[in-house]
Amino acid sequence: MSSITLAGVTKRFDATVAVDDLSLTVQDHELLVLLGPSGCGKSTVLRMIAGLEAPTAGEIRIGDRVVNDVEPRDRDLAMVFQSYALYPHMTVRANIEFPLRSRKVPKEQRAEQVRAAAEMLGLTEYLDRKPAQLSGGQRQRVALARAVVRQPAAFLMDEPLSNLDAKLRAATRVELVELQRRLEATVVYVTHDQVEAMTMGHRVAILDRGVLQQLGSPQEVYDRPANLFVARFIGTPPMNTITGPAADALAGRAVPDNVIGIRPEHLDIVGEGSGALEATVDVVEHLGHEQHVVCRLADGQLVTVRQGSHQPAPAALAPVRLAARPEHLHRFDATTGERLG
Repeated sequence: MSSITLAGVTKRFDATVAVDDLSLTVQDHELLVLLGPSGCGKSTVLRMIAGLEAPTAGEIRIGDRVVNDVEPRDRDLAMVFQSYALYPHMTVRANIEFPLRSRKVPKEQRAEQVRAAAEMLGLTEYLDRKPAQLSGGQRQRVALARAVVRQPAAFLMDEPLSNLDAKLRAATRVELVELQRRLEATVVYVTHDQVEAMTMGHRVAILDRGVLQQLGSPQEVYDRPANLFVARFIGTPPMNTITGPAADALAGRAVPDNVIGIRPEHLDIVGEGSGALEATVDVVEHLGHEQHVVCRLADGQLVTVRQGSHQPAPAALAPVRLAARPEHLHRFDATTGERLG
């Protein structure tokens, strides 16, 4: 397996800058997630690593080799797509075997590598079926087996779970993490789903409009978001961000030209006579294991309080008081959006 390095990589499509001066390194054996909203440039980054798009500027290295001018087939990478990209007229066995045939691998060696990949991904009993006879999750595992059988330097995965239902997506996340660990694989994984990013990635690279916003472990980007974009993007529900006199009240002091951030689990509904913010309950969302109390401040700003399901839920339109411990507050510059301190 190999590291992947992007140094000052930019991609322009006419007047549109899809990726802007991106520099990062995916370490050997690392699962790095490229996370961001639709159109942020994450799939373009993956396609440039794969060689399907040429960078306008900058350098891409796989290991110690600069690959800017290397054809996709010669980069020793395997891609797993959202659409699976299986050949419908071929059996599972033939689909998995296809990259080995293309490389002229001897027949006996092909058979052994297909057997090992199928066993690893629980596909042994499906080898003689066609893709149409498989479930979505099984087809995704065939696509993974076809990538694994190549024994590439690194894997590139472009939203591979987005076509699966929620239950299957959660189960397949676990399978992918176990597979990456077993293979000690270098993986670049693209998603817009922050749950996938937070549960799968060793590190997460968060992009917005082609610009890298933050690179760090899932816990780092959750606990110390680098800017307002990351604060509002990471977390379900996302971080509350409060401005104006309400921010001053929550912080217990004047915070001119700043934004105060507070995670929903760190904002509390407190008793009569205490607390810094007065609010009215808009709605309570019951999720079984927890509940989200959406409150409207006097100036119209909405904030969310996360509570355990064992706590008594306030009624809609009920007046409440909200408080937060100082150590859980985050400060951001209202103009630049950057984290302060």
